[in-house]
Amino acid sequence: MLDSPTSPDHVYRAVRAHVLALVRDISEPVRVREEELARKLGVSRTPVREALLRLGQEGILTMERHRGALLSPLTHEQYLEWLKLRVELEGFAAREAAMNASQRDVDALRKIFAPFNDENLDVLIDEYSAANVDFHIALIRLASNGLLEKVWELFGHRDMLKTKTIKRLNRGRQSLSDHLALIDAIERRDAAEAERIARSHVEELLNHVSMNSHINEP
Repeated sequence: MLDSPTSPDHVYRAVRAHVLALVRDISEPVRVREEELARKLGVSRTPVREALLRLGQEGILTMERHRGALLSPLTHEQYLEWLKLRVELEGFAAREAAMNASQRDVDALRKIFAPFNDENLDVLIDEYSAANVDFHIALIRLASNGLLEKVWELFGHRDMLKTKTIKRLNRGRQSLSDHLALIDAIERRDAAEAERIARSHVEELLNHVSMNSHINEP
């Protein structure tokens, strides 16, 4: 049964989507106006306020006493923190996926990257960057670990906010090669190799980002 457009869960998802879309385009902190957002969504202020409080608990924005919600750009340091954690999370996820994934799961992973190759990657780099986010979400789910999924749910938005990183660091071809190699390892049920590739993939990104602080420019 679908949620009502005015249900708390539906409003939360709508508010979260709005906030994440907004933060991609800001270069300095902005206020998220509760009344304006309620009007935009066609709901009362109460579920919007509850959604903003929940996003504050998740660390996506900051709730300030008597001043409401403050949304700030993701900093270089915050992104580095996330990448360091991702090394561990995705190594674990890849190992578990290699032991858990069915052939249908593997086919679904391949389908994510089916539209892309070395010849068209430069033209389709924005689409590839979005597919990259989808792939990592799918990998986490294949680990079949509820706690891991919860951590990703709370902090995975940091990857969504950095969908231009691949383009700025010119990592498209290496990224695609890594992903296809990882899918091959998962299909072979080679858990050790899958973990190695996943960790190496994120570690390389971490090293690139560490040396290129300009990725945070809008």
